[in-house]
Amino acid sequence: MINSTPFQRDFSRYVLLIVFFYLNLAVLLPKLYDKRRLLLYWVCVFVSYVWICTLPFFVFPDNRGSDLRFDFFQNEMSSDKKNIQRFEDFSPPPFENVSTEKGAKFEKENFTRPPKILPHGKGFPPPKMMDREDSFSRKYISGLLPFLFSFLSSFFLYQSIKKKEIERAKAKADLLNLRYQLQPHFLFNTLNSIYSLILMKSDDASEGILKLSNVMRYIVEESENDFVLLSKELFYIKDYIALQLIRTDSSLDFSYEESGNTEGVKIVPMILLNFIENAFKYGYNAEESSKISINVNLDGEKLNFKVFNNIVNYSAADESTKVGMKNTTERLEKLYPGKYSLNIDENKKSYFVELNLDLSS
Repeated sequence: MINSTPFQRDFSRYVLLIVFFYLNLAVLLPKLYDKRRLLLYWVCVFVSYVWICTLPFFVFPDNRGSDLRFDFFQNEMSSDKKNIQRFEDFSPPPFENVSTEKGAKFEKENFTRPPKILPHGKGFPPPKMMDREDSFSRKYISGLLPFLFSFLSSFFLYQSIKKKEIERAKAKADLLNLRYQLQPHFLFNTLNSIYSLILMKSDDASEGILKLSNVMRYIVEESENDFVLLSKELFYIKDYIALQLIRTDSSLDFSYEESGNTEGVKIVPMILLNFIENAFKYGYNAEESSKISINVNLDGEKLNFKVFNNIVNYSAADESTKVGMKNTTERLEKLYPGKYSLNIDENKKSYFVELNLDLSS
């Protein structure tokens, strides 16, 4: 008879444990455990345990016990036949000349029936030979430790994944909160610029409103995205700069330089705006000459962004400026961890910001 090997049963058990690992991770924990259907969950776990411990013995039964027993009895029968043959070979001839009743009776009782083979006591099969592989200990107790390892591994891995998902959701909510704080801050500053143009009855007010509509359209349509094309972000920034320049005069020395190929490169929306806002907020005063310079250089996917301005508007410092810078720094830390460097050099006469940003995905 062909026997199933222990390797086949152990291998099938480990395959079932792997299947249970992913079943528990992808189905049982999210569908039952998380939804507080605990009774059904533990029933499924117990049934899986019984199934994993039993199925390998059902598919690959152990026939060694029955084979050994069969071989034992086959050997015993062969041995008995040999004993009978030896007995017949060496038995004395019948009492041919015995005519007494006693002699006839002796011959009848001792030589007309096969010899009785007494058990010799060797080779008897162990009483639990048939149950050795199929015992409770073999099936369930020995399978308990691997099952617990598979169960606990999937359970703790699921908890780790769930914790990371919660952290990502919280981080996304924080970013949305920062973004919503930034948008009103920007809108108020822009409306103040338009208001000043209207007070001066400037012909540039209509152009300013047009630029403002472009900027607001960008905020509504693009700023909700996680990433936008850098070319769109810079186009929006130039509209914002044009909007700010409408209310300035010749007292401001302004320069804007842009270099590098921005095609296909993406950036988080409105991440650069606050630095430019602060430059115009602190760096322009109609009663005093000032300078603002903005330089954007892209080398591959490495962005170098510089803003310099003289501080000529000392009354501009307020709490909203601190909030805006704090929000921008927090967004950089959350969205570009380890991929940016921010250097701010500030004194009583000037303000310089340099941001190096790795935009590779």
